[in-house]
Amino acid sequence: MAPPTTIRGRDQALAPLATPDSHTHCHLKELVQWECQFKGADYICSPFKRLFEHCTAPGKAATNYEVTDTYTNS
Repeated sequence: MAPPTTIRGRDQALAPLATPDSHTHCHLKELVQWECQFKGADYICSPFKRLFEHCTAPGKAATNYEVTDTYTNS
């Protein structure tokens, strides 16, 4: 099972994670999952995109923050 991921809203994602002198670097990452439903004799699958902010700072472990919002998959 995957480790837990902190979920941040869009307004929190736009706020800085650390002070400017901490040298924190963040990159946006994307993960596509598939949501499938069984209908009759067929499976109907549609993609579901999830967005993560992957942040690293010197001397600290990397952290992932989910920044998926309601408009990501519209």
